[in-house]
Amino acid sequence: MTSFIDTHCHLDKLDLSPEEAIHEAIQVGVNKMITISVDETSLSFVSSIVEKFPGVYGSVGFHPHDASSLTELLEKRIIDLANENEKIIAIGETGLDYYYMNSPSEVQKEVFLKHIQIAKITHLPLILHTREAETDTMNILEDFTNIPTGVAHSFTGSKKMAKKLVEMGWYIGINGIVTFKNAEELRELVNWLPLDSLLLETDSPFLSPIPFRGRPNKPSNIPTIASFIAELKNIPLENLAEKTSKNAQKIFKF
Repeated sequence: MTSFIDTHCHLDKLDLSPEEAIHEAIQVGVNKMITISVDETSLSFVSSIVEKFPGVYGSVGFHPHDASSLTELLEKRIIDLANENEKIIAIGETGLDYYYMNSPSEVQKEVFLKHIQIAKITHLPLILHTREAETDTMNILEDFTNIPTGVAHSFTGSKKMAKKLVEMGWYIGINGIVTFKNAEELRELVNWLPLDSLLLETDSPFLSPIPFRGRPNKPSNIPTIASFIAELKNIPLENLAEKTSKNAQKIFKF
């Protein structure tokens, strides 16, 4: 069976129990998945769930929506979790989201910078979330020397941004959005994107790919996303699965 890695999911937010979702994923070849924290509650979930399942890994951080909630105590907790648990393999998701502005932009920038420093301290890659904030995101990333690399998850930015990130050694996370009818620009970008820089993700329970639109997403949908991308790039599915898995293993070191 072809083997896949879901590099971005939220196992605590699914309609299914984590146990059911993980079992379903393994049944279709998704043997590893990274569950992502976005706030204080999901920090606790991530740190506990990775201990229960061999193929589940975690990332710790605060989503830009929740940037205003990050305290010094919680910063320390993120660092401690990253340092003490070898299955915590990334920092984030973090970044800037100016679409909803659930936290003020200046607070988002400050907290994004804190996550970058934590990534440097812990020697872990970043999980980047950026929406309607391309210029500020890139200004921050380009201002740093020896900045940790990572993955720009659920990427919907410009080709210019993608090219710059790839030049900087970043990976681009592609999920079910690429299958959407109005995502022609993203499909063009994915067609251009070097295979060495591509990661697969679901962002489940969000962004279910066609033909599952309108239903909660789940890690077992990775093969559907992968099949679409393989056809788009005109390469065998097995090649795509093998290369994206190697990419994930390289950046996350698991």
